[in-house]
Amino acid sequence: MNFRISRPLCRVVLALMALAPAALPAASLSFLEAQKIALSQSRQLVAQDAAIVSAREMAVAAGERPDPMLSIGIENLPVNGSDRFSVTRDFMTMRKIGLAQELTRSGKLDLRRERQQREAEVADAGKGLVQSEVLRRAGKAWLTSYYLQERRALLQEQLQQARQQLVASEASYRGGRATQTETINTRGEILLLEDQLQDMDRQLSQAQSALARWVGDDQSRQTLFGKPDFDRTHLDIGDLESHLVRHPDLIMQERRIALADTDVRLAEANKQADWTAELSYAQRGSAFSDMVSVGVSMPLQWDQARRQNRELAARQAQVEQARAERDDMLRAHVAEVRALVDDWQSGLNRLQRYREQLLPLSKTRTQAALASWRGGRGALSDVLAARRALLDTRLQALQLEMQTALTWADLEFLLPNESRSTP
Repeated sequence: MNFRISRPLCRVVLALMALAPAALPAASLSFLEAQKIALSQSRQLVAQDAAIVSAREMAVAAGERPDPMLSIGIENLPVNGSDRFSVTRDFMTMRKIGLAQELTRSGKLDLRRERQQREAEVADAGKGLVQSEVLRRAGKAWLTSYYLQERRALLQEQLQQARQQLVASEASYRGGRATQTETINTRGEILLLEDQLQDMDRQLSQAQSALARWVGDDQSRQTLFGKPDFDRTHLDIGDLESHLVRHPDLIMQERRIALADTDVRLAEANKQADWTAELSYAQRGSAFSDMVSVGVSMPLQWDQARRQNRELAARQAQVEQARAERDDMLRAHVAEVRALVDDWQSGLNRLQRYREQLLPLSKTRTQAALASWRGGRGALSDVLAARRALLDTRLQALQLEMQTALTWADLEFLLPNESRSTP
């Protein structure tokens, strides 16, 4: 059976096919997607993984005894007389091969292995710090680009309205209902908006470049959507000091304290010297017997008070240093976070005032001035002034919202949080 499509229907089908690409949604990038991409592309995390692997591999090697030492040589070789440089005629000349092995105490080996494991734990804590930093900085880069896009769209909207207003004012001037000054003022308003828009394009380009550092060039120029809810944070604001012990910096410092404590125990173990066992075989001339030598050696720690004890005291001081740095770090973070919380809560309160009072009032003023001008009772300059005030208010509200969101990001991604839906 043959089907024939009429020409009108064919035109409709072709038109729909032409419109199909335009109907597809433009490429976009959400807040969470940006953070996922930042984590997946972060070379800092790759570096931390390499540091962890390195420390764990070293832990295996550190728990093994040193390699045995092989020695080969000639002893008591004559250098003058009739037997000079002969290795067989003089009874004292020996061709010798020997093997020596340091017998390291098992406790020391365990401590050396443990020390490298502590290094791996420090590197692992460093990875947690890097993850939090990547989430925070990528999130702030996304928020900055998002709000600059919003501000640019607002300026573009105001510019379009101003151009429409210019057409209306020119028509009114030609009809004798407006003065030339009002038309000139409208053109000046357009030029000012165009200048602001150009500066906004510069800021947006810089923000997109900063975002590209985390998500790549292509994704950074996509339309941004999915603004996070920055009205709440997972931080326990009422008990910051106990909550901030989970800060990656403090976790890392705690592991450094454990590492320093292991160094103390290793220094104590080093006060007991290790023995070295040696076995050698010496071959002489055919007229003489071969020789076998067996022996042990050990360092003489004849001045422990000035060497081993001093090293132990130094390691103990390093533990106290690490603990003091940890306490100071906690105090510094508590003070820093309290300041961030104050800024964030103040920003939320001010945003509420903008949304509930300042913006509605400015919109009402603009509508009243526009209605008065259209009714022939007001001046166009009043409309322009009201619109300028409304634009400034809306821009200020967006600027405040951006700063509040950026402060929220500093708080939200300060700590790892299992209950938060992170990427």
